[in-house]
Amino acid sequence: MVKNRSIRILLMTAFCSLAVTFTAARAGATGDTFKQSAELGKRTAKTSQDVDKYVTQLDKTEHDLVLVSQAEGKDVKKRYESFREEVKKLENAQKHATSDINEMKSSGAEYFSSWDTSIAQILSPELRQASIERRSKVMKDHDELNVSLSDIRSQLQPFMSNLRDVEAFLGTDLSPANVAKASEMIQKSRADAQALKGNIAGVQTTLKQFLSEAPK
Repeated sequence: MVKNRSIRILLMTAFCSLAVTFTAARAGATGDTFKQSAELGKRTAKTSQDVDKYVTQLDKTEHDLVLVSQAEGKDVKKRYESFREEVKKLENAQKHATSDINEMKSSGAEYFSSWDTSIAQILSPELRQASIERRSKVMKDHDELNVSLSDIRSQLQPFMSNLRDVEAFLGTDLSPANVAKASEMIQKSRADAQALKGNIAGVQTTLKQFLSEAPK
């Protein structure tokens, strides 16, 4: 009888230990997902801010490029130097935006993986299904946003290369004749800048919408 009682105690102890471990695992999974959700929100907000900054800097760079093409006499060198500084700032803004896009994509992958783990811990069929459907919707929105951001990212470097070409070409000779020769590339750069801003405008809206609708 003592032996049976000891066995029951051992079984109860093992069961309690398993219950505690299972509860801790569920709590841990939930905590990780909550943490990853906050991280994705932070990365998305930073991406949105730095994309906005890029557009602001793009406006300034385009403005100074126009001034170079319109400048005369001693003003040409002054306008050119200002344009060069704005190009440097634009390149820096591009690096920040590109880095943010990459980090946001990485954070999203970690978040949805953690969400999967949390779903596996939900015992209620109704709540589990609701979480699966919510995850599917958020992931779809995130994937579509990533595609748009990737499209924008692929356009940034070619545009920057054109600006660098204009900068290098004018840097060798700021005579009226040389500035006139650059007019075609300047016009192309302006048109590309307008097109780029138009494309980015849609992404800016989508970023803010994702931020407002994503899990908190």
